[in-house]
This record gives sequence, C-alpha cells and structure tokens, in this order.
Amino acid sequence: MAQPLLLAHRGDRAAGPENSARSVLSAFRRCDGAEVDVIVTADGEPILRHDDRLASGAPVRALTLADVRRLTGDDEDTCPQAGDVLAALARAGARGLLDVELKVPGAARALLPYRAHLGLAAFTSFFATEVLDALALFPERPSGLLCSYGVPRFVPPGASLLAIRQAMLEAVRAAHPTMPLYAWTLNDAEAVVRARAAGAAVWIGDDVDRLRAWRDGS
Repeated sequence: MAQPLLLAHRGDRAAGPENSARSVLSAFRRCDGAEVDVIVTADGEPILRHDDRLASGAPVRALTLADVRRLTGDDEDTCPQAGDVLAALARAGARGLLDVELKVPGAARALLPYRAHLGLAAFTSFFATEVLDALALFPERPSGLLCSYGVPRFVPPGASLLAIRQAMLEAVRAAHPTMPLYAWTLNDAEAVVRARAAGAAVWIGDDVDRLRAWRDGS
C-alpha cells in the first residue's frame, strides 16, 4: 500500500497564519501539500478564509474583498485571493495536492475563472450541492463529501473521495470499504492509529513534522 499523503491543515502554521498565502506555499515545500478553506465575498472573489463571518458577526458574503481586509486588518498574504495563491503555486512549480474545502454555496463556481491553475486541486465540501457543482465544473479533478458526524446518508454520484473527521473513520470505512478517504484532523497518536487502520490515502494535520514522524515511524 502506498504511503499516505501528508497535508498541512489550513497551511503550514509554522510559516504563517492559517490560510495565508505563505503558509500554503510553505506546506508544498515541507510536505505533500495543504488543505485550505474557500469562501466568497460580495464581489464574487473566492478567498482563503475559514470563517464566513468576521469577529463582529458581519457575514463575509455581504462584504467586498476590500471591506474584509479593511475591517480585519488583513492583506494580500493573510487574506489572499484564491486565484493569487493558485498562480503562486504554479509559478513555484509546486507538486502535490491542494485540498480545497468549499466552505459556502457558490464557492466552486467562483473558482471557475482559475481552472487553468487547478491542476493540484481536490475539492471537498459539507454541502452535497457544492460537491455536485465541483464534479460538473471540474470533472477532471477529484471531488468528495466532507463528513464530521456519522456515516453520510447520501454521497453525491461521481464522488471520488470522502473527507472524514478522524473519530468517524472506522464507521465510514465499514460503510464504504473501497472509497478513498481523507482523514482530518490528525493531531495525536490515537487519531493516526485510526487513519492507518482505515487505510486513509491522505492525512491532514496541524503539525507536519509530527505527521511525518508518525507516518514514517521515526
């Protein structure tokens, strides 16, 4: 069996804030790639950010990219446009896997202008509609459902993977014995044991050095 790929959860935290451009670029240098979150601003820009609301409660979908950066104090690195990060990875000649979590409805469609730079991408989402959109818009790229609690009752037709919270790996593997699994978030030895037992193809964690040590047995 091939060794699992190691992805830095929301980028390489040792290099910069989560979902920052520099954390993503560092992840491709230090492991097999990164998992990132994509949400969409009011002016249709897909950005790398986990939360779809600001600390004030204001929804990002109601704010322009300029507004988001002004209100948060972020810049092109700490609140990057997805297209800029994809282009930077292409310029760097990056190889590996970029797990793009489609956090909000419309995220897949917002990425369509950047399809030429999506050769490293796999798409995941808690929204089955987003998985279906990704499958339709980017049929050449793997796409699958994110699952946090329980075995999914519905898996979108054509899905090529399931991204599973580590506590649910055993149950999901029993229900889907041949489906490739992405395991998250692997931050302790017990989670790694579950991922290994389930034969997860991708391990996602916050500390890439520990992930590598667990995988390689060092």
